[in-house]
Order: sequence, then C-alpha cells, then structure tokens
Amino acid sequence: MFENIGWIVEAKLKDGKRDEFEAIMKEIVAETQKEAGTLNYQYYISDDGDVMVYERFQDVESAHIHVTNWDNFAERWVAAAEPTRMVHLGDLPDDLRSRHAALAPLWLKPFGGFAR
Repeated sequence: MFENIGWIVEAKLKDGKRDEFEAIMKEIVAETQKEAGTLNYQYYISDDGDVMVYERFQDVESAHIHVTNWDNFAERWVAAAEPTRMVHLGDLPDDLRSRHAALAPLWLKPFGGFAR
C-alpha cells in the first residue's frame, strides 16, 4: 500500500541538556541530509522539552544506512534526551525492527490513506 517506511521517536530532554541536544541534533541533521534515501528527518520540540523525531525512508536499505550512521551519534543523543517511545510505520522487516529492539517499538502496519 505505502512504498516508504519510517518511524517516530519520542524523547524527553534531560535537565540542563537543551544546548547539548540542539548541538547533536544539528550534527545529525547535517549528516542525514547526505543520505539520498532519507526522505524526512524532522525534529519537533515542546516548551517543556518533549521531543519528537519523524523519520521516513525510501526503502529498507535507506533505513539501514540511516540507523548505521545514527549509531555514531547515539551515545551523545541519549546523554541529552531520554527516549520514551518509538513507533515503527510500515512494513519493516524483522532485521530492521530488531535494530530498535531496546526501545520496544509499537509497530503500525499500513491500513489506509495515501502518500505523495
């Protein structure tokens, strides 16, 4: 039904870590822009430090490339923000889903609608 796959990551900024988180976020965004198969990589934040990252990929291979690249930043990211929830979107194969197993993501499969 949908050709693309992706996920949403939610996190909470740790006390006093906003500047550190913003710095690592900017680095990751700059690197992710080089990934041709990453279609969306967007951060949202509330005034209270709730973070949401929306990530969408052209295909499974593109998602694997992104996760491998993100691993280079993971320690610093998690030092500044505590992941609270992850939602997988689409027909993700087990080998890709297992890369996020520590976050116990909710898996939502295609059901209806459209993408442009």
